[in-house]
Amino acid sequence: MKFKTSIRVSRYAIATSIMVLAGGTAFAQTAAQTAPEQAAPQDETGNLGQDIVVTAQRRPEKLQQIPLAVTAFTEAAIKNLNLNDAISVSKYVPSMISQHNAGLATANSYFLRGLGNTQSAATFDAPVATYVDDIYVARQNANNYAYFDTERVEVLRGPQGTLFGKNTTGGAVSLIMRKPSDTYGGKFEGTYGSFGRVTAKASVDLPITDKILTKWSGFIVNDDGYLKNVTTGQTLNGEKNYGFRGDIRLLPTPDLTIDLSGEYTNNTGTYLGARSITQPSSTYRTTSTPVFYENATSMYKTSCKGDPVDILLSTGNGLCMNTDNYAGTAHVTWAPEAGTLEFIGGWRKMNQDYINNYTAGTSPTYAPVVANKYNGFILADKIQNNQFSGELKWNSEALDGKLKYVAGVFYLKETNFLDSYTFTGNTAGTSYLSNNGLPAAGVRFHQSIETIAAYAQGDYELVPNLTATVGARYTWEVKKLDFYKSDKFPGLGYDSADVLATGIPLRQSQSRVTPRVALSYKVNPNVLVFASATNGFKSGGWNGTNSNPALVLPFSPEKTWSFEGGFKSELFDRKLRLNGTFFYAATQDLQVTSGIVIVPGITSQLARNAGTLQSYGFEWETAYAPTKNLNIFVNGSVNHGEYLSTVLTPGVIAANQIQTYTIPLRVPKFQVASGATYKVPVDALHGSLGMTGTYRHNSSYAVAALNTAFAPEENFVDLTATYDDADGKWGASFGVTNLTKQETITANFISLFPGDPRRWTGRIWFNF
Repeated sequence: MKFKTSIRVSRYAIATSIMVLAGGTAFAQTAAQTAPEQAAPQDETGNLGQDIVVTAQRRPEKLQQIPLAVTAFTEAAIKNLNLNDAISVSKYVPSMISQHNAGLATANSYFLRGLGNTQSAATFDAPVATYVDDIYVARQNANNYAYFDTERVEVLRGPQGTLFGKNTTGGAVSLIMRKPSDTYGGKFEGTYGSFGRVTAKASVDLPITDKILTKWSGFIVNDDGYLKNVTTGQTLNGEKNYGFRGDIRLLPTPDLTIDLSGEYTNNTGTYLGARSITQPSSTYRTTSTPVFYENATSMYKTSCKGDPVDILLSTGNGLCMNTDNYAGTAHVTWAPEAGTLEFIGGWRKMNQDYINNYTAGTSPTYAPVVANKYNGFILADKIQNNQFSGELKWNSEALDGKLKYVAGVFYLKETNFLDSYTFTGNTAGTSYLSNNGLPAAGVRFHQSIETIAAYAQGDYELVPNLTATVGARYTWEVKKLDFYKSDKFPGLGYDSADVLATGIPLRQSQSRVTPRVALSYKVNPNVLVFASATNGFKSGGWNGTNSNPALVLPFSPEKTWSFEGGFKSELFDRKLRLNGTFFYAATQDLQVTSGIVIVPGITSQLARNAGTLQSYGFEWETAYAPTKNLNIFVNGSVNHGEYLSTVLTPGVIAANQIQTYTIPLRVPKFQVASGATYKVPVDALHGSLGMTGTYRHNSSYAVAALNTAFAPEENFVDLTATYDDADGKWGASFGVTNLTKQETITANFISLFPGDPRRWTGRIWFNF
């Protein structure tokens, strides 16, 4: 494979910085307020009501008045649509497919407009970035953030290379947590549902003085799981999670606000595959047929608290994960008359241990497989990620308000460590691992990343109602990778010298400018039309988890240009909202991963540049509120993706290569997400009764890079009945997701991974 090294830049002395998105963040890119936003209050005439303010251009603006595409979910929408995590939000975003990574319930694979990632290793970056309170979450291992005390979620479609930087070729997902209130109060919510799922979350505001405000929040989740292991009798794909968060807001002067926060979360959720029968499936276009919600491994589940290899070898058990996340942020805002200066600093740390048997079991009939304890492909991994980021941003106006501009600098320091061992089962049927109990392969590496960036963007009103936007970002980055032989099994693995001996570099650096231009015209106060061209890139990396040092192949950065044209409108006295976006994107050096057999008997991921991807389509978001009691939304997209050219990796057979006829990952040709909410006051109950129903459809799409598996045509129906107290003190709901029991698959890595089954959930909440 040909590897291009980027231009080296002299290292700057330290750059402090910090990311911003002040008190109400939003990233954006071509559409507008979405269906879910329509949960916002309406006035008595049935208007869609309140404007949603976002900071998609790094300053507060009305969502309907910016030439960007963002889908925003308010706190009310999160509650009404039962959105508990990042995956549930993606169901309602046009051109977006999101699922768990195979094996890890903490890691999401976000795909937007055909750009995404199924590889959670630190040597492969995600093209859809995650932000929590404006802090970039660098690693995909822990991006499935649980929503507790979340104020708003915003999803941006398309590259965000100018204002948000690298690793956003597909888009970005932003979570904004609620800030402390100046009055005492709190809220509690509890749920109980199918598969023994119990959740509770609570938050309390405790102002100390009018200038020192605090808020304390926590949550807990216990889910028994829905995947029945027919060999051991245990239930898999459950989770036991908990977390807490503290926020402090300091108001020393009218112009100065200091927000501090800290949080800890623990997640033990696993995501394992379904067993299958050796019979081809036309529904999933696979060589075997999944048996839904059944697994047949004879390994028992246990706790992963401790060293995963020691646990596996001492107990023979696994099917577990333990992830500890720590985070702290500081957001300082100074707002004199001349403008607003913001500093946001963030620190995050993740420790993750897991033992997964990816072989779910196969048999010639629907009878369960009886296999030995270690049969299959087993990973025992220890992962550590640490990061610090900072951003300094200035926001102001000039030329009598005709020019609005933002400028800033950004710094990121990241270190990652992986200690991974692959075990294979003994086909003789004994209870011992093959290879005399030794791992078949081991990979240990340490990676460091340093990024410095500077950006600026201005919006200038050329003539009344016609505005031009011009911006650019300069990014410099260096990545260093070091390998180490096993400290547990002498002689296993390889070190940096072994990799360098093959001619593969273990340092990558690059400097890159990513511009954006846009033109928007306000036809009238309620109609905006716009066009834009935006550039973005995703960092290069290595095929870092391969057991062969000669196959730690480097790959180049992924670069994309996206061209968009669209409109945003509110009609009929703001009762009807119609937004639409046409887009065309060309992505060069597209980065993909696939699981292939490279070393006999060892299945390994291969990460590389696949070629050039072309994608285009139309996205729409509509909302209609004929009365104050009824709210209707219909979102959707029509998409097309194809490889214009491909790059072949030397030494890999044609069947394991991306070809021009290969169908790109997770690009359904047609999507729709629709729903309605009807609420009616009932004086006798001193409150209101409501019903929310949603319908979602996806046409069939590839879930494996080499087209070895496809999701079927998907049709999902959710229903929820609610009661809300007239004084806003309490409420309750009862609902069902996946009412029609739609069966689907989300990934194919040795086993086929099932989508979520039908679930019933009862909910009660209190405010005080």
